[in-house]
Amino acid sequence: MPNPRVFVASAVALAAIVVVGIVFMGGSDEPEAAKPPAAPARTVRGPITLERVVLRPGAEELVVSLPDEQLNTAQTTGGATSVLLRCVDEAGSEAIRQRHPWPLEVEYGYPPHVHQPAKAGVLAELRSCRLTGPGIDFTGDAPPAQP
Repeated sequence: MPNPRVFVASAVALAAIVVVGIVFMGGSDEPEAAKPPAAPARTVRGPITLERVVLRPGAEELVVSLPDEQLNTAQTTGGATSVLLRCVDEAGSEAIRQRHPWPLEVEYGYPPHVHQPAKAGVLAELRSCRLTGPGIDFTGDAPPAQP
């Protein structure tokens, strides 16, 4: 006849494994509001503004701004935390391709924006840019090159 202590220890171990499995595989006790938002149902289209900024000779950047501040939310992208900035030059070639955090940076007195460093030659040739991600498609034309 098997040892009763081994039988009891086996039963306790099996019960512990079952309880742990139920806890880890069971449903969440988190309220519905704590869960990340679902993917956006539609794509929001709108304008962005593009501005060349000379920081110092040889160091320039493109400031890409979202004029409609109400769109600068996690809900607009269904919870996505980054978006893709793509800019094309006068020949239609991709000149800039960079991911940026979403929602965009907010500084007092300015619309939501990103700072995209670039060489002066690249910025001089830009034609347009597009900021895309889940649920968003924002476009803007580059300002004319400065002489």
